[in-house]
Amino acid sequence: MNRLHVTDDAQAMEIIEQYLEHLRRLNRSAETIRGRTEILGRLNRDLPHGIGRTTKEELSDWLYRDSWSQNTKAGYYCAIKSFYLWATDPDDPWIDGNPAAKLEPVKFPPGRSRAVTDDQARRILTESAAPFRVWALLAAYNGLRCIEISRLDREHITEQQLFIVKGKGGYPRAHDTDVAVWAAVKDLPPGPIAIHPRTGERCTPFEVSAEAALYFRRTLKMPGATLHRLRHWLGATVQREYRDIRVTQRVLGHRSLTSTQIYTDATDEQQRAARATLPRFPGV
Repeated sequence: MNRLHVTDDAQAMEIIEQYLEHLRRLNRSAETIRGRTEILGRLNRDLPHGIGRTTKEELSDWLYRDSWSQNTKAGYYCAIKSFYLWATDPDDPWIDGNPAAKLEPVKFPPGRSRAVTDDQARRILTESAAPFRVWALLAAYNGLRCIEISRLDREHITEQQLFIVKGKGGYPRAHDTDVAVWAAVKDLPPGPIAIHPRTGERCTPFEVSAEAALYFRRTLKMPGATLHRLRHWLGATVQREYRDIRVTQRVLGHRSLTSTQIYTDATDEQQRAARATLPRFPGV
């Protein structure tokens, strides 16, 4: 069980630890639990009287600050609502009254594909050295997220199938193995696909993401290129060429079409091309 050095208030620490144990029993992912740990720890440090003795006004002052992006506030809002709903369960309450019950909702902003360009994808996939080329192929041709690359073992891949034991949200799924992926991994030894280039240990999801982005920036001189943007390139390309959102959903392993919807949006280039077809009038 994680130990949280958040305040000297033993009761607040116990409440948070019990909530995290509740998430573990629900089989929430390690990344979700780590994120909630950080958010609730920060909240407990910042509130005047800690997480167990607060008010709606204090939570509002903490949450709705102008310096945070909508994405950040939406993530914090979800964590706060979940925690206080659990903590005020009438069958086993830790706190009297839910201070988050009437917080104004904060929604995540609509997503948008941030794919690398075809030329950037070509350079990454053809010029990258090991292990980054393998990671890039997995993202670009089989749609793996950094967390899935981190968890992937050579034993999970055959010429016919790539099996993701625990994907985003803890759900398994399988893809047919892309031919380029198979060619790159077939001779690798058993064990983790993502080995840290300096420590020789299995990379964490953060290390997969950060090490690849650092390599793309320093070695390929491509600032802003990431493995996740290669995954977006896959989604955007499949949707553009195949024009079937269900196929795009399956290729990316989305459980909901809502997540896939961003790949149906018109690109800036497509919008400019569409406007270029408009009649142009004198003086306009």
